[in-house]
Amino acid sequence: MYISIYDLGILIIFLIVVIIGIYLISVIRKVMFILDDVKRVLDTNETSIRETISLLPAVLSNVNQITASIKETASQANDVIYDVRVEWETLLIYAKAVGQIIKALFSKGK
Repeated sequence: MYISIYDLGILIIFLIVVIIGIYLISVIRKVMFILDDVKRVLDTNETSIRETISLLPAVLSNVNQITASIKETASQANDVIYDVRVEWETLLIYAKAVGQIIKALFSKGK
């Protein structure tokens, strides 16, 4: 009795399939444990999750109000910055004029 190369190839393929099957069973078993843990966590925190979900519309409404308020405040800040810049430029013009007047008064006195 002897083993042909064909029989050896079939045996190797069968062993590979068995090893892959065992590995897949192990992976599926671990996935099932993970899903059980997730389900347990969800069941434990179901009331908290429902409460949080029920509060979401109010939170989103508050976020929208805050966003609108920030937009309005930023617009007002831009207006104030523009006004300050204009007033500063006017102040600089007056300061230069006063400086030239003082310079002219003291230079005539010499």
